Amino acid sequence: MRTRTIRVGLVALALLFAVSGAALAAKTDIVVLRNGDHITCEVVQMRQGKLQAKTDDAGTLSIEWAKIASVTTTARYDVTVRDGRRLFGRLRPAAAGSLDLVADDGTVTTLPMSDIVWFAQIKNTFWDRIDGSMDLGGSYTKSSGVADFAFDLGATYRRPSFSYAASFSSNLTRQEDQETTTRYSLKLNYTKFRRNQWFISPFALFESNRDLGFTFRGTGAFSIGRYLLQSNRAEVVVAGGISAGRELPVDVPAVTNVDALGVLNFSLFTYDYPTTRIDFGTLVFPSLDDPGRVRINADGKIKRELFKDFYVALSGYDAFDNKPKSANASRNDFGGSISFGWTF
Repeated sequence: MRTRTIRVGLVALALLFAVSGAALAAKTDIVVLRNGDHITCEVVQMRQGKLQAKTDDAGTLSIEWAKIASVTTTARYDVTVRDGRRLFGRLRPAAAGSLDLVADDGTVTTLPMSDIVWFAQIKNTFWDRIDGSMDLGGSYTKSSGVADFAFDLGATYRRPSFSYAASFSSNLTRQEDQETTTRYSLKLNYTKFRRNQWFISPFALFESNRDLGFTFRGTGAFSIGRYLLQSNRAEVVVAGGISAGRELPVDVPAVTNVDALGVLNFSLFTYDYPTTRIDFGTLVFPSLDDPGRVRINADGKIKRELFKDFYVALSGYDAFDNKPKSANASRNDFGGSISFGWTF
């Protein structure tokens, strides 16, 4: 029994050394900075103007893409180029200011580094492919007895040809001697990337907002869109389509909504510390079955980095319906909050 235990222990120890050795061996990529410094690491990804690299001695580094002279990798990467192309292969140095992308069949594509807007290691685990953030904020005014709470959660899982995304936001307002009011919005989105920066994106949207006169609204939509701008500092997206859903007004029977759909999203980011990001998105629903009715959902957020992976955010939303189904409902609901968040 003792001999068997020793053997099991030796096997476990051997496996531990093998895994450790593999982890150390993985860090064989080379990043050369413009100042001449060489960094031996494992290149993970580049997004929004920052290269993420794992090192043995300094942990995970975030390096500004503009300060990198060349990159050499051993693993394969999914690379997005400014003109919308999506390429796959290993990276190696080329002429000054450029990188070669070597495909599995040996084909070499030379890319100006300024044209590379995003890449990620294809062999990353499921969790490594998820990017997201979580915010929590609130306020209280003693003189009025008003307390506001806000919560936001978003995550995106991206693969070479498609992505899944989920976002949830909620606001709760409590005031003495008055009914507590709540608002929430949940959006589930699938995006299929096409050539020349086009994409197909069906999504589902679930909402509740008593100020606008409904307890629940569920919407299914299909849209086709395009990236008008995609760079290391900004993204601009437009899309159009059609949607349909059911709405439960506060004081009248349920109704069906059939609408056209317009989408405009833009993001602006800077990567000098502390990093700053500005996001704005709007959905416009001109009604097809109730002529003249227009609904608009808009939200925006400014995030400022406090320290690694943590930030402070200023958020705002505006929900508009020029012809709400409930007679006593408001046509417009808007609000804002200051919150603290974490990116993952």
